[in-house]
Amino acid sequence: MSSSVSRIESRQNPQYKLWKKYVAHPEEQDCPWIPIEGWKQTQDLSTQRPIELLLFSEGAERGIQDLLPRSTESFQLAPALFESLSTLDSSRQILAFFEKPSWNWKDLTSQVLYLSELQDPGNLGTLLRTARATGIFSVATSPHTVSCFNAKVVRASAASLFSVPFLEGIEAGELKSRGYHLWATTPQGGKPLFEAQFRSPLAIAIGNEGRGLSPEVLSLADHHLHIPMQPKMESLNAAVAGSLVLYEVFRQGTI
Repeated sequence: MSSSVSRIESRQNPQYKLWKKYVAHPEEQDCPWIPIEGWKQTQDLSTQRPIELLLFSEGAERGIQDLLPRSTESFQLAPALFESLSTLDSSRQILAFFEKPSWNWKDLTSQVLYLSELQDPGNLGTLLRTARATGIFSVATSPHTVSCFNAKVVRASAASLFSVPFLEGIEAGELKSRGYHLWATTPQGGKPLFEAQFRSPLAIAIGNEGRGLSPEVLSLADHHLHIPMQPKMESLNAAVAGSLVLYEVFRQGTI
């Protein structure tokens, strides 16, 4: 690892322009990295994997010393440049790029959260974070679901992308063909959540924020499931609903 530091002061610097693109759109195919902004997450992750690129603003020099030996490249940015690069309302003075994780089918656990056509990156990021908190769930997303590498997903997931195995662009039928019992969440009908008995391998399907699960996924499901609510309530936020189901599976100690 190199501990040398270069300084960039111009917005016209081609490297800076490329980094700005990577920060705004880490989901793009040509972006090899995930941007992580903030001291704690950067420090925690850097003990497990190398920092591919470390950027920091003036004023962060003292705290940066421990991270420099862990980074392949390091650059100090003029304050205005760093502020322009930051995606947070209040800049943390440090931004690190880590190599994107790559997972495959053998990495998935016997409990999978299947997210079908979710569009809100905050919901997806929250559910990744919840899956990490349970310690037993991995994640699969359908085609037309927001990318797990979306910048807002990365932020909301609190770096869970590095520890929760996930696959993107997966059809529900493929989960079934691999032996997963598919549980489809619905606003009504099916078993009440707290009466359901879960057995692995299983996949919990959460649908689009507005439309819910498609007829195709509902027809493929082995079981339908609903979360008991007061009569005048139509539905719960997707992240809340998914989290409740994940923790009920966790509570049961599914085998």
